[in-house]
Order: sequence, then structure tokens, then C-alpha cells
Amino acid sequence: MDVSGALHILRKHWILTSVLVLLTLVGAMQAWVKIQGPYQSESSVVFLASDQASAPDGHNPYMAFDATLATTADIVRRQVLDPRVVAALAAHGFKDTYDIENDPLGIGPVLDITATGHTKAGVMATQVAVTAEVQDELQQLQTDLLPKNQITSMVVTSSDKPTLLVSKKARPVVAVLVVGFILILAVPQMVDAVQNRGRNRRKKSSPRPWTPIETPARAPSFSSAPSFSGAPSGSSAPSFSDGSKPSQLTPTVGQRAETNGGQRAETNGKVETEAANRHDVTSTGIDF
Repeated sequence: MDVSGALHILRKHWILTSVLVLLTLVGAMQAWVKIQGPYQSESSVVFLASDQASAPDGHNPYMAFDATLATTADIVRRQVLDPRVVAALAAHGFKDTYDIENDPLGIGPVLDITATGHTKAGVMATQVAVTAEVQDELQQLQTDLLPKNQITSMVVTSSDKPTLLVSKKARPVVAVLVVGFILILAVPQMVDAVQNRGRNRRKKSSPRPWTPIETPARAPSFSSAPSFSGAPSGSSAPSFSDGSKPSQLTPTVGQRAETNGGQRAETNGKVETEAANRHDVTSTGIDF
């Protein structure tokens, strides 16, 4: 794309460009203000060994972390993520999205709970409800066991207030800005192209001013004709094929000399004839 040409068109249609820029900024601001969230709230639950399992360690559950606890945590995680439990929580008003993951560091039987939604109150309520559901599911798995043989759980961390996910909130704003930028570049060029087509159409449809056309004089075409009197034999006289009369031609010097010589010869011949006639009359003796 020709950058200089695009900038020239933007400057040419600066009013339209200004309106589009203003609308883009207003749209981005409205997207930031009107679209709530998303917010996120987190908590962590650790699973502790039973009193019976921690007896060799002086009944200290923090010294008895083994693989069985991690397996139990994974079982509970899968149960709470079951669609049945999700539907039950939604029926109680906890409709925000949540997720449960094993501890990413893998250092113990810890479940990380994350709730995401568009309202602060809804996110906090969902996170608290899911955390309680994890502890309840652990208790339901051990209902037939004595309390001293039951694995216990403890909430390690819990968010006091939800946090705003700026990166996700900025996505619609960026989308509005991108669409607005495309419109800022495209709309003025489309308008300019339409104006140019209309201008060219008007130029083609408008009548052109009449200008007289000068036709060149036609050259006479000559054809052979009988020679004029006094013209040398073998020469051809001009004739016009379009039927127009030939114009008087000015004789040349040679033609004038020949004409004058012929006239003088004809006059001398007449004089000699008259003299002979007189001589004949005199000789006959007839007196007139």
C-alpha cells in the first residue's frame, strides 16, 4: 500500500478521518467501561495425613506426606469437576467458571482452585463454595472410617478480594482499536474512489464545446483532354473530374509567342490573297 498516497487521502478528507478517530476512541473507552471484569479469585487446599498414619512421626501430619495423599487429592479434584457437581453448584447460584489443578510444582498434595467471572461478588462466592466442596468431597470419601484414620484438609491460601485480569479485559479494547484503525484507513479511500468515479462520469456525459473543423482544399484531378488552340501538339489540357469548369489559365511566354506568330501569319496570308485578287481583276480589264 502506498503510505504517502493514503496519508494524502486522509488529509484530503480530514473531517471524515477526525470523526472516525473520535468514534474509535469512544468505542474503545466504552468497551473498557461497559465490559465488566473478568475477575479472578484463588485458593489452595492441602491434604494432611491421618492421625494413625502420622503416629510414627509423632502424630505430626506435616511430616507424613506420601504418594497416597497426592492420589487422594487427584481423586477429589476429579469429583468436584464432575458435571454433576458443577450443575449442583450452579443451581445454588454459583454460576461462575472454576477450575481445580494439582500443585504445578508437584511438591505435595495441594489443590489450586481458581474461580473466574465478570463480577467481584460472584467470583468470590464461587471460589468459597468450590473450596468448601473440595473439603466436603474428601469427607464423603471417608464416611465409613474412624476419625483417627481419616485424611484431613486445610485451606492454605484464599484471596481476600478478586483481582482484575487486565490482559483479558484489554482484548475487546484492542479489537475495537484494530477495527477502528482499519475503518480509518479504508473509509476515506472508498469515499475518494466514489467521488473520482462520479467526477469522471460527469466529464464523460457533459457535451463537448463545438469547434469548426477546417477541411483542406481538394486538389484538382487532371485527365487527358484535347489540346487547346495554340498549344503544342501532344500536350494534354487539364479537365476536372468533379464537373467544375476549368479556370482561365495564364499562358506562358512561349504560348503567347506562338499565338502572336500564328495571328501574324494568318494576317499576311489574307493580305496576299487580296493582292492576288486585285491583280487578276486588273488583268481582265474590268473596271469597278
